[in-house]
Amino acid sequence: MLAIIGVYVFILVGFLAKKFFKEIEAKTLVILSTYFFQPFLVLWGIMLVPLNKDLILSPIFYFIAIFVSLIFTYFTARILEDKKERIIASITALIANTGNIGVPVCYALFGDVGASVATLINLANMFFVYSFGIFFFAKGEYSFKNAIIKVAKIPIMWFGILALVLNYFHVTFPKEVMKILQMGAFASIVTQLVIFGIYIAEVKIREISLKLGVITMVNKFIIFPLVTFLVVKIAGLKPPFSKIVLLESLSPLAVTNVNLASLFNLYPRKVAFLIIVSSILYIFIFFLI
Repeated sequence: MLAIIGVYVFILVGFLAKKFFKEIEAKTLVILSTYFFQPFLVLWGIMLVPLNKDLILSPIFYFIAIFVSLIFTYFTARILEDKKERIIASITALIANTGNIGVPVCYALFGDVGASVATLINLANMFFVYSFGIFFFAKGEYSFKNAIIKVAKIPIMWFGILALVLNYFHVTFPKEVMKILQMGAFASIVTQLVIFGIYIAEVKIREISLKLGVITMVNKFIIFPLVTFLVVKIAGLKPPFSKIVLLESLSPLAVTNVNLASLFNLYPRKVAFLIIVSSILYIFIFFLI
């Protein structure tokens, strides 16, 4: 519980910072986080956990659940008339906060196994975000060709591939280097939470779409977890791995959604509001289960 409270503390910092200092611009922090801090995060995260068969199965099934869910969320989002809102409703529900909230929660409930599985699921989530996720976000503002170019320019993808190759061949970094990577990783996490807080402070009631909110929450807390449950059941994934995968699918919308919405001009304040709603619902759902 303290880990969850700690997450919201940094969101509050961003909220108060924007309220008291209007000149603060979230876009600058988004660029700093996406292009400079997040490569540290993905390098540190992948190199921290040695790859093995059992740990790899869980994120693979999570990845499968995302793509199966995307089929359903895409069609439910067709109810919306605005093209950008359709993209938001179909894709943001699948980009969960598997890192900032998912990892500490799974560690608190399942110990080292929970931390290891959640870390790898977060990495799988990152690859989805910075490949298919970015492609969908970019479609709202750019052509197919320009969207592909935008994806190629995101450095975290290349650093992630590099880290996986190094981990696969059992290449390790000295402790001093890992500490440097850890500093960058923590800076990335904190910066993302602060960015979220800034966008919360900028949310205007008149920009809130009730239909968008309802459809996105249905996709987030009904369709995605249900599909994930069926995938792990059919695959025969045993506890505690199945429980961890399902718990990660229930994580609220990721702050990264705001970053991408800002980068690709896709209603970032609307997305920030959706994250607020999902975070509140997550607290109630978490205590229920």
